[in-house]
Amino acid sequence: MEKQTLTETYQREILQTQIEIQNHTLQQIGQELHDHVGQMLSLTMIQLSVLEDDLSGTAHRPAVRHAIETVERTLQDVRALSKTLDNGTVQRFGLKESLSLEMDRIRRTGRFQTQFLVAGAPYPLGEQAETVLFRMAQESLTNAMKHSGGKQLTLTAEYHADFFILIITDDGAGFNPEETSRRGAELSGSGLLNLRQRARMLGGDCLLTSRPDTGTRVEIRVPMPKAESPEDKMSGRLSENM
Repeated sequence: MEKQTLTETYQREILQTQIEIQNHTLQQIGQELHDHVGQMLSLTMIQLSVLEDDLSGTAHRPAVRHAIETVERTLQDVRALSKTLDNGTVQRFGLKESLSLEMDRIRRTGRFQTQFLVAGAPYPLGEQAETVLFRMAQESLTNAMKHSGGKQLTLTAEYHADFFILIITDDGAGFNPEETSRRGAELSGSGLLNLRQRARMLGGDCLLTSRPDTGTRVEIRVPMPKAESPEDKMSGRLSENM
């Protein structure tokens, strides 16, 4: 039992390190998109606007206007993507608002219809838990966009008294989970395993349900965080003052 406890502790620490590295990397990418790519697109819009003025009254002006609108939409998408990659977005706006931003970003690509549903009164789950849940939602949505072949993505956040549920569904081709689990390591992938490991780190679980031609459903369930006791608060204040 002691060996098992040490193994589980070690696995949680490894997973936590992986999550921190992922968040740091994604935050750097988001910053680069915002600072470099965003600035280049803004400069391109300025140059195209000057060209549009020069071509006023010519047959080429509508084509330049169309190019400006395309660059403007691309700039908006880049800014939205940089927000969802930035770990600070969840810290500033919370899980619900961050999930809404992610679904709006996907919808604006024009490839998918999206729906974001919220059941119950939202409550904070803690900064770390909300960041992990947001990344899990992003991974599940990315898998659906890459592999499902569907057109509709639905994300549901359910706030219950004792637990929180995050559900990601698509209307794609679906698959046989048992067949996938029997594949070799080089074919099966690690997406579902990573989701389950992260859910367990939060004290919850992740369940995937799918059948051919019926789409796929990913359900992530985690317990509601316990309220901090007065003793814990006092201990925290004493630690900060030491």
